[in-house]
Amino acid sequence: MSPAQAETPPELTLEFPDNRLLIALCGEFDRNLAQIEHLMDVQIIRRGNAVEVLGGAREEAAKVLEVLYERAEAGRGLSPGDIDAIVRLGNSGEGTGARDGDQMEMFQGGALEIKTRKKTIEPRTLAQQAYVRALFDNELAFGIGPAGTGKTYLAVAVAVNQMMGGHVDKII
Repeated sequence: MSPAQAETPPELTLEFPDNRLLIALCGEFDRNLAQIEHLMDVQIIRRGNAVEVLGGAREEAAKVLEVLYERAEAGRGLSPGDIDAIVRLGNSGEGTGARDGDQMEMFQGGALEIKTRKKTIEPRTLAQQAYVRALFDNELAFGIGPAGTGKTYLAVAVAVNQMMGGHVDKII
């Protein structure tokens, strides 16, 4: 056994103080934990208010679990799409120019939120946050970028929010 293997424990244990939030973190039938296990190739074992993470990416998985718990503490939802985005954006891909964890802060509290009748929408990247701020702050804003980045979705959400708030009478 090498010295590096002797120093690194094979598992990482996290304790969460609020069991109700832990239930939200784990999801129905532990679906959220299963999704994290599948995406990050780790094994997560829940015992009471403690969660044990086993596998090569245990530190990254623990970071994801902590961010999700903070999100639950803030009263924000934990949908499968949110979990997928946190896992994908929390780890940098080759050639993206991002460092590990650079985008993890976007899922923590204090994010810009757009409230509509059915749900609350939040921009997921810094560019989307800047775009939404521009939509709120200016009478006219242009958004350019590749397809599928949320330009129209966010613009419509802001328009609905403004109409519900009585700031505009008509959406064109």
